[in-house]
Amino acid sequence: MNREIAPFSLAQYREILHRALASGFNFQTFSQYLTAPARKVVLLRHDVDLSLEYAMEMAYLENELGVKSTYFVRIHSTRYNLFDRFNFRYLQELLSLEFEIGVHQEVCNFTHNCEDSLELLKREKLIIESILGREVYGVATHIPKRNHYHLSSEIIDKIGFNYAPDFEIFNQDAVFISDSNKRWKKYTFNEALTISDKILANIHPVWWVGKVDDVEGLIAFLRDGN
Repeated sequence: MNREIAPFSLAQYREILHRALASGFNFQTFSQYLTAPARKVVLLRHDVDLSLEYAMEMAYLENELGVKSTYFVRIHSTRYNLFDRFNFRYLQELLSLEFEIGVHQEVCNFTHNCEDSLELLKREKLIIESILGREVYGVATHIPKRNHYHLSSEIIDKIGFNYAPDFEIFNQDAVFISDSNKRWKKYTFNEALTISDKILANIHPVWWVGKVDDVEGLIAFLRDGN
């Protein structure tokens, strides 16, 4: 099944989170799960592809409901700048609300071999840590189908990260759901709540907060490296 839901909205997102909480699910960041995994859990991930402002609207809602999640941010987005004073404040606010921030990496788009990519990723980790003023533990790949290099656990450890969301510890016995391309992959969020006590959810703020009329055009824009 590859079904579109209509519409994606923060109001609908609120309903989904309410349903999950009423069903007894806990929401943990990836680092929290590594330290003390809950038995009935949603590991909620947000890839911030286009706008930290969109991400913050989602974070405010989650904070209101007591939901924790992990936000992966890009350095190379043409739509937002981590050094911008407003985005800097958003990042600090995410941390103050006790959300986790990770690196949404795309280094293969800028180098020609694996060694250069890994060295670039090391530097990007340090850049984001300097902005946040604290260590970053997680890394997730932006548009994996366009990434030429698989970040194995050995490579990730070598760079200094603790995890990537595709690690077995997160995916074992879990149902994975994603709203990529503004369509649910296999299961909707609501369906997943009835199937498994462990859910790995990849939710992109742009589909829920942004007013996107040309979905395919936006996807092409991102695939072109923007």
